[in-house]
Amino acid sequence: MRPKGIVLDKRVREVKDAAAELFSTRGFLETSMDDIARAAHLSKGGMYYYFKSKTEILFAILSDFMDHVLADIEGQLASIQGAEQKLSFLVHRHVESYTLHMHAARVLLKEAYNLPSIDLEKINRKERRYYKVVSEVVGGLLGKKAGKDVLTAVTFSLLGMCNWIYSWYDPGGPIEPEQLSKIVTAIFTEGVGRVGSHGPNGKPLITP
Repeated sequence: MRPKGIVLDKRVREVKDAAAELFSTRGFLETSMDDIARAAHLSKGGMYYYFKSKTEILFAILSDFMDHVLADIEGQLASIQGAEQKLSFLVHRHVESYTLHMHAARVLLKEAYNLPSIDLEKINRKERRYYKVVSEVVGGLLGKKAGKDVLTAVTFSLLGMCNWIYSWYDPGGPIEPEQLSKIVTAIFTEGVGRVGSHGPNGKPLITP
């Protein structure tokens, strides 16, 4: 009989956590169901009570991570006054999400392409929702003078800065998450402050 309730939730979480660490450190293709079963302290047969395939586990990891990233994010931002304050909150939240779910975050960037197309599109939809939230915060900083192309470039620049920490940052190292959040926010806001209006050729300028 399949476990139910709290026991099922606990076992599913243990499988996802074990798989996320393996996918993050070894790679999705290099990890077998046997590897995941051993890491989760289950028999291979026992694994199939919870997941039918490795790609099903991958989808569960990424979907749950994106749900965590998106949880009430619009409501939380709506309660904050000021564009820079919103940005500071958003960056801190991003770094905190990585700190709490380091392996899942890395798997999202490195291994999502291994999903079947129908599942990948579901993850992409959640990523697009997050991009929209970030873009609105960046738009508040840039103001109405910045065109759509500039807004897109600056938004992806911020996401690039935040996502790049997945490749090098160790939350247990000398830089604490709060300090890293402040560093990223300071670098970004100082740079955004130099994005000026349009020049004679109609192209956006970076002010000196």
